[in-house]
Amino acid sequence: MERVQNRVLQDRRRLSRISVQMECRFKSEEKEYGALMLDLSQGGALLSSTLLPGQQDSIDEERPSKKSEEFPDQESRISITLDAVGLKGPMTLSGTIKRSAIGMSEYGKVAQFGVEFEHTPLELLRLISRLSARRKDVRVPTQIDCRYRIDDEEYEARILNLSQKGALMYSAILPALDSRITIIIEAVNMGVPPVALQGIVTRNAVSDDGEEGQFVVEFEKSPPELDTLIRVLQAAGKR
Repeated sequence: MERVQNRVLQDRRRLSRISVQMECRFKSEEKEYGALMLDLSQGGALLSSTLLPGQQDSIDEERPSKKSEEFPDQESRISITLDAVGLKGPMTLSGTIKRSAIGMSEYGKVAQFGVEFEHTPLELLRLISRLSARRKDVRVPTQIDCRYRIDDEEYEARILNLSQKGALMYSAILPALDSRITIIIEAVNMGVPPVALQGIVTRNAVSDDGEEGQFVVEFEKSPPELDTLIRVLQAAGKR
């Protein structure tokens, strides 16, 4: 039994995902696309992609209204080419798409899909090791509308900055210190599934003209959906 548990723990460590933001290219059925790698592990990666203007010529002109069909389907085999700082040269990773979703953003249609690698080259292990050493909590400035719930009451708010550990928020109704709240973020238009975050109010500041003001929430845990949202916000901020 102990041997089995040790094997499970080793597998979890091997597949531990690292939040990244690296531009890459991928090829599917002789078509090449630009993409943004959102997370990376020894077992696979999460990619986000739109059709780039230079790739429009590769699409059948008789079907201009079906661009979303040009994204690779689930179980499609693709190859990813990554030019990352520290690599001796371009690294190509072959794999299969295991999950995918297409949504809308202010930049148009966006596809996100998880890829399972066929093998793990030594250079990938070295890259993951370097990225793990540099990983840190990053605050992303934003203006996302959300809702938060205290007991059975629900209020509207706006997130001013966001990280894996917490958020700075603005609301017309200011919660008391040490309040336990649930924040609901719906950013489907950015290609991100709804996120529910539970936390505690650790700081607040009332404005001079009433109850509205800013407050800080410390999250109890960081779900994968939050990591995805933060990476999408970072990518949008650099465009």
